[in-house]
Amino acid sequence: MVALTREERIRRVLEHHNQGMGTREISKLLHMSFSDIGKILKDADKEKESEQQRTRQELLSSKAYKLFSDGITPEEVAIALNLRQPQVTELYTDHWKLKGLYMLEQIYGQIKDDIGCFVNMYRLAKAAGMNVQHVNRLFAIANDHLPSVQYTYEICKREVEDLEAEKRNSARIYQEINDKILSMR
Repeated sequence: MVALTREERIRRVLEHHNQGMGTREISKLLHMSFSDIGKILKDADKEKESEQQRTRQELLSSKAYKLFSDGITPEEVAIALNLRQPQVTELYTDHWKLKGLYMLEQIYGQIKDDIGCFVNMYRLAKAAGMNVQHVNRLFAIANDHLPSVQYTYEICKREVEDLEAEKRNSARIYQEINDKILSMR
């Protein structure tokens, strides 16, 4: 009998096993020990299981991407597919990449848990009717002149308070003069 390469022996063991032969028959036919055959079959089972796991993961990924595309939230996807948060987060960021939202994925990678602050800033800017140029200008002012802006703001605030007090005082004086005029008549 010609000596077989390792790969050829593995291939033959698997062929004979798939044809329904038992370990004893394969051992006699290929002149191999039971333990060598068992190891080959065990490794083949592990590889087959690993391939099935990859297939299941690919199927889950496809389902998750479809749900995300349909506008389903990550929490709802986690519930629907019985996944844990880290796996859903990974699938969601992969979905962003697939959709061409690279910048969003990069920004999220940098801010992660602080995303609520950024969303809040966005909402405040929108509510104030600010566009991107306004926000950029605001940050430029804040970065370059924040102490002087704060100082000017405090001065203006005090001036407004003084003017309001003066207005109230003037209204009171006006009322007193009016009352005196009425009493003189």
